[in-house]
Amino acid sequence: MKFEPVPCHELLRPFIRNYWVLEATCTAPGTQRVYSNGAVSLHFYLSLPVHLDDDEREYRTSLNRHDLTVMDVHTAKGEFNIFGVEFVPFGTRAFWNISQFKSQHITPHDLQDNEFIALEQMILNAKSTDERRQLMDAFFCNRIEEKIAGGVNMHRMEDVFESISENDHTADMAANACLSNKQFTRVFNEYVGINPKSYQRLVRFHKAMMLIREGNDALTDIAYDCGYTDLAHMTKDIQQLCGKTPTELIAMGSQLTETFQGKFSQLMKKKIEVDNLV
Repeated sequence: MKFEPVPCHELLRPFIRNYWVLEATCTAPGTQRVYSNGAVSLHFYLSLPVHLDDDEREYRTSLNRHDLTVMDVHTAKGEFNIFGVEFVPFGTRAFWNISQFKSQHITPHDLQDNEFIALEQMILNAKSTDERRQLMDAFFCNRIEEKIAGGVNMHRMEDVFESISENDHTADMAANACLSNKQFTRVFNEYVGINPKSYQRLVRFHKAMMLIREGNDALTDIAYDCGYTDLAHMTKDIQQLCGKTPTELIAMGSQLTETFQGKFSQLMKKKIEVDNLV
């Protein structure tokens, strides 16, 4: 399995962490489980279409909301190649209004976005990663100019995510954004797609996952360090967010990969549970 981050155009860096390429072979039909990091992702499935979660339709391209649920990518036997885009948590708002998304997985045709539909075909037909990178840069840079993404609320969100920690509460983040709690919750939902309390839950979850994988501390100590009331609370929360207990995560070892270290938080790495990929 080969994973390779691909840098985006410098104008896009406030909104996009990076592009990336995954090249692998699926030795048998399997399910790749993606744990939420609170940020939208865009996937182009270059080799074979996939099924997502319990959706019966096949996807070649999907904009995926990652809120408090895992994302299951069901893969067939054979080549499994993806070109992806990893946004910062509020970055998608520069290109699409995610508050209008009606489901977890959106295609270009769902949005009736002709430019996006055309981009999909060009990405799927492109011959190299560099060609795909250039196509993505052109598409996104053009959208920034059209939508004038650098508005005051975008800057407020950037300030919030530059300093966010697992101990912040909605009131702390609202004060940082110079907004009332009610105003901040509305803007946060509009730009990120989930409410501040849910995002903070993900921050605690990711810190706990990081410490569990490092294996230097007892689980009880990790629970208190991450702001949980006790080990039972942490275990229940982790199980709800990823379907595994802390002990089961430790046993998984290298089957759980970590990619996409966050620009705005060292905690929010995307975690993928790999099944039958080499």
